Amino acid sequence: MHPNLERAKEAMKAEKLTCVLTEGGVMFKSKDKGVQPLLDWMNSGNNYMSYMIADKVIGRAAAFIDIAMGIREVYAEVMSEGAKTLLENNHVVVNYDTLVPEILNADKTDLCPLEKAVEGIENAAEALMPIELALIRMNG
Repeated sequence: MHPNLERAKEAMKAEKLTCVLTEGGVMFKSKDKGVQPLLDWMNSGNNYMSYMIADKVIGRAAAFIDIAMGIREVYAEVMSEGAKTLLENNHVVVNYDTLVPEILNADKTDLCPLEKAVEGIENAAEALMPIELALIRMNG
């Protein structure tokens, strides 16, 4: 794992963050849950090509956003098998602690709504609108 990503991972755990975006000496930190911090960063107008991200959970929805942002390396405490494949197929270096078959909803009774939103999608550009719509429905 790249030393900058290792520092981001350590910061995430030490400061109880949900994700940390890093490049060089720069670190953007968030305590927001889900993919919202990723979308906020992506929609900020800043260029995050070649950045790295440490995240608590990376499913396919988060992976699509990481790909759209141009992230080059990721670390996840928990990663889905689908996210791992998607990231690797898009030349993103993958690191994780636990690999799971899929990301479930909060009460573990079904697939996460964001993961349902991107089922069958293989292109990051096509995934962004369904992710945004699923978030609107979830936040109702």
